Amino acid sequence: MPDADHHPLDLPALLYLLDEAKERPEAALPTITGLLAQAKAEGNRAAEQLLLTLLGAANLHSLKPDLAREQLDEALRMAGSDPEQRARALNQKLNLFVVHGETDTLEDDYRQLERDVGALTHVVERVSALNRLAGVDFYRDDIQGALQWCEQAKATALAQNHLTGAGQATSNIGVIHYHAGNYAAALTYQKEALALAGPRIEVEMMIALILKALGQTERTLDIFHRLIETISPGSLDHTDLMNLANYADTLYRAGKHEEAIAVIERFGVTDTPVERSRAALHDTLGHSHAALGRPDEARRFFMSSIAIYDRLVEGEEIIWPLLGLAELELDRDPEMALAHASRALSLLERPESNRSYRSRALHVLSKVHAARGDYREAYGFAERHRALQAELDREAERQRLEVALAELEFDRAQAVADIQRTALGQARGEVAALHAQLEARVQQRTQELQAANEELSAFAWSLSHYLRTPMQLVMGHADLLVTLPEEERAAHAEGIMQSIGRMSEMLDGLLRYAERHLKPLESRPVPLAELVQGAWTELAPGADVQLVTHALPVVMGDAAALRLVFRNLLANATQHSRRREGARVVVRASLEGGMHVIEVQDNGVGFDPEAAQRLFRVFSQLPAGQSFEGLGLGLADVWRVVIAHGGHVRTEGRPGEGASFFVSLPAAPGQVLGAPASA
Repeated sequence: MPDADHHPLDLPALLYLLDEAKERPEAALPTITGLLAQAKAEGNRAAEQLLLTLLGAANLHSLKPDLAREQLDEALRMAGSDPEQRARALNQKLNLFVVHGETDTLEDDYRQLERDVGALTHVVERVSALNRLAGVDFYRDDIQGALQWCEQAKATALAQNHLTGAGQATSNIGVIHYHAGNYAAALTYQKEALALAGPRIEVEMMIALILKALGQTERTLDIFHRLIETISPGSLDHTDLMNLANYADTLYRAGKHEEAIAVIERFGVTDTPVERSRAALHDTLGHSHAALGRPDEARRFFMSSIAIYDRLVEGEEIIWPLLGLAELELDRDPEMALAHASRALSLLERPESNRSYRSRALHVLSKVHAARGDYREAYGFAERHRALQAELDREAERQRLEVALAELEFDRAQAVADIQRTALGQARGEVAALHAQLEARVQQRTQELQAANEELSAFAWSLSHYLRTPMQLVMGHADLLVTLPEEERAAHAEGIMQSIGRMSEMLDGLLRYAERHLKPLESRPVPLAELVQGAWTELAPGADVQLVTHALPVVMGDAAALRLVFRNLLANATQHSRRREGARVVVRASLEGGMHVIEVQDNGVGFDPEAAQRLFRVFSQLPAGQSFEGLGLGLADVWRVVIAHGGHVRTEGRPGEGASFFVSLPAAPGQVLGAPASA
């Protein structure tokens, strides 16, 4: 459909009607007629010329050749010297010859379109015109010329990703190979056309004809029967007529003579104005009536078919009614039979002529001469017929084998292509998934680096901050030592020693922190009950803080690193609860999602929940009144060690209500919670 933003008479808005005019001419005619009236009213001659061309195309496919010719001649007159408008109209006018056999100005129209085809800027129109030139050459028996035009049409279509046009050109190449008797190549091209443009009636019809030529009558009838079921008797187009003619001919050759006649009569196409189709239908009716012993009806249809073919450009299609009439006249008028059969054979003298037609002509001539009593002549034609037919039979067997191999090869190639497309799709999916994983890893790593950078900045700032105070004390005491009397120097010397000891303690802690960060972890079963009890004993917090442990599990990890974790957690809990009456620290465990979660709970001073995450940062300080003593290295150690074990750390607390630290660690295989170490 045209873009709603375009004026309805703009070229892009009208070109969509090209397919409508061909595929659904009856539906397209009212639209085209209405737009033509609008173009005339607006004085838009370019749109008027195009719409006249489209109107002619629609009437051509509605089987109204006389009206189509008038409209296309008027479109050509309006085109004047404009090569694109002229080529557009000539393309449809030459279709009068391809479809209906019109010949009045064929040569001039062909040469003019040959010169103007390059002026068509729209790929659909150009490919259509190239295919049309191929059709003219084909019907004039210029096979090489037809192939060249088809190849050019296919290349043009593929270059512009016009797959429908590429499929049509490919199918036309297959038609040429079919008429040349190259059935394997013909079938391969038709299947390629299906792969390019999807199912099309013309392509399926050609596949049926190829199977028919190979003697596969039942498969042929199945295809034609399916195609005929889609035809509506009240709205036939050129393609429908071709299908009907070929279906009826296949029925006749299968010995179903009454059915062949019934199909033609059921669709009311005996007197169709499309002369090419009418000639073929009358030929089939002639042969069917002759087979049923109705010579008068057969003679009438044979003579009608021959008369139509005589009006058209003479080609090999006329052979069948000529030979049918010759056989019909054998008993009644052998001389007339001889004239018809001799004419048929004379049309087949060219080396590239259809050899199947020639074989039948030789066979009929042998019967004609036998009917005339010319037995020597009859024998000569019979021998030529037998020799040619034997050659054709061998050729047919070879063709059947080649077609079977071609079908297998095409199916194999399609299967390989499908596999490659599937593999490519999977590969693209895998690449996308890998890309997403890499992006996630990069993002994670970036966050880790940012966190490390922030930690490093905090480390550097805090190191300066925490060392500055004792250093200032050292410097102050040292200044005083210079000026004070000797008896007062001892006190200041003690201050210097204390400050230096504090700095030494901080530096040792920092070194241990860095050392633990670099040291690789081991992984072995670690019984937490023993580990927690050992850490508590090392701390020796005294009697004013009680430890209560519940059943604790065996986890997988590095025993030394985990000892540090729980020593720090216990030290932290003790430090912030020892000033409370009834101070106690509780350690318990639970199992959540395949991980052991160990809780270290105290009833100390607690903290603001909004500051929970800051507790695990190096040198982090809580707001005034909530400050934890020390450098913050202990809880930072806890966080690093647990994360390195594949676990997680979180904390809960409220001011004055104590705090809980939760550490999740991987469970040791087959291990469950052990007995409590104390109660």
